[in-house]
Amino acid sequence: MWPFTRKGNYAYACTRVKAKKSFLLSKDTYSRMLVMDLYEIARSLGETQYSQEMARYASKYSGANLVEVAVTRNLARSFSEIYGFTTGHLREMVGDYLKRWDTFNVKTVLRGKVTHVNEEEIVDTLIPAGRFSEEYLRSLVTMESIQEIMDSLSQQPSLNLTPELVREVVDTGRLATLEDHLDKMYYYDLLKTLEETSRAEQMLRRFARHEIDVTNLKTLIKLKAEKLPEDKIQKYLIPGGFDFSMERLRGLARTEGVSPIIEEIEKSSADSHVKLGIDSFREDGKLSDITIALDKALVSTSEKFAHFYPLSVLPIVNYMIRKRAEIANIRVIARGKQSGLSNKVIESLLVT
Repeated sequence: MWPFTRKGNYAYACTRVKAKKSFLLSKDTYSRMLVMDLYEIARSLGETQYSQEMARYASKYSGANLVEVAVTRNLARSFSEIYGFTTGHLREMVGDYLKRWDTFNVKTVLRGKVTHVNEEEIVDTLIPAGRFSEEYLRSLVTMESIQEIMDSLSQQPSLNLTPELVREVVDTGRLATLEDHLDKMYYYDLLKTLEETSRAEQMLRRFARHEIDVTNLKTLIKLKAEKLPEDKIQKYLIPGGFDFSMERLRGLARTEGVSPIIEEIEKSSADSHVKLGIDSFREDGKLSDITIALDKALVSTSEKFAHFYPLSVLPIVNYMIRKRAEIANIRVIARGKQSGLSNKVIESLLVT
């Protein structure tokens, strides 16, 4: 029996995750991928930890589609393995952190059904890394109507769907309100799970609140650039951030343009990635410079706290954050190559 069953098998789980972390791609690997074509990238990935998925999907997909499906499926397998070998309160924390993929999958199924995407394509786009099994997600995809899907989802206590939300989706086919609800429920449940009985959990809770800040700031930047009115922007803001309270966010939503938001980000962050991102934005005017810098800062923060408490939930969360960034980077390279983007542009979009 694993030790520390009630609180969790921290030593065992952290040792296994450390082994997984050793297989993450290095910055040098990304540099080599940038000078490859799509065929060479796929062949290279087939010689790494992605070999199983690359072989499995090679007969169905090619090019960027093959790379994208294979790496996202590898992420799902990796995270499911982690959830499977954790126990006790550690398993509860990992499970609640992984619930983001339940949210992702619900959105993916509904978007696919609303836009009449082929069922097989929807299934291959799913990332069954949360608490919803792949079998359950597949059952949703095979349902014939949105009503049937929503009826099934409404039976999932973790989603906390109200009859009003269900009716709106069924009657209108619009998903924005539901998606906003799912995002808020994810962070609400995650913060509730973290007991703060240890320094490690306090740090994780603080990190989750910083993640809320980043999510809200990226939402503000996007919607202000699209010139949405203040009242509509406020609907998409998530409570619980660390540096940016709802009052502060509402104030930014009332301002003109994105410049006040950039100024507030600059005041609130001493992170070198954020500083460089703001400098780049002021040179080229690309809002992606800011959003990518915010993501880089989160990855950097998770890397630092993972070293403070090596036998805690922190190294596990750090691995999951870095693995998610790795998948995003591979997809950016593959899609960039397919679209004919220059290596310089693709490199600027990577979170490393």
